[in-house]
Amino acid sequence: MHSIKLNLKNLFFISIILLFSACNSGNNQQGNNLNNDSLVVSQNNKDSLTSDLVIDTLNKNNNEKNIINDNKKAFSKILIYNFHVTNRCAACIAIEDATTKTLNNYFSNELKSGRIIRKIVNVDDDANKTISEKYQAFGSGLFVTRVFNGKESTTDLTGDGFKFAKNKEERFIEILKNKISEYLK
Repeated sequence: MHSIKLNLKNLFFISIILLFSACNSGNNQQGNNLNNDSLVVSQNNKDSLTSDLVIDTLNKNNNEKNIINDNKKAFSKILIYNFHVTNRCAACIAIEDATTKTLNNYFSNELKSGRIIRKIVNVDDDANKTISEKYQAFGSGLFVTRVFNGKESTTDLTGDGFKFAKNKEERFIEILKNKISEYLK
């Protein structure tokens, strides 16, 4: 029984060595990939590699990856949906225009980086049926959704849009700006 465990263990390590050798064959470039060190070691010292060296190299790389991942801050993503019907009213257009001004004036960097994604969605278009149903948007609507760690939080700003966007645009812009800023934290 003891010899079977030892043979399976050796087979595992041999598989690892072969995997490293095969994955890097024909590729002599050195880049910023964390695995390059272990691949170079396995190529240059194939005959002298032991299972301990492979384990040490794998652990080193996993620790480096963990350190890098720990230093990355998790960022939320903001989705902004302007829903409308084909025949649009003045208030619906005003909501879209005020949203555009808000995003361009206060959040242009986040738009460029993809941290904020804005979609203008015609609910009458069959291609938009799924997203319209998800937000229960069957006419004009403005929804701001924060996606963080796979969870979504949505605020419906449609009422504020109809109340302020056309006649008190600055008030609506302030409401929208505050909500986006809150979700970006």
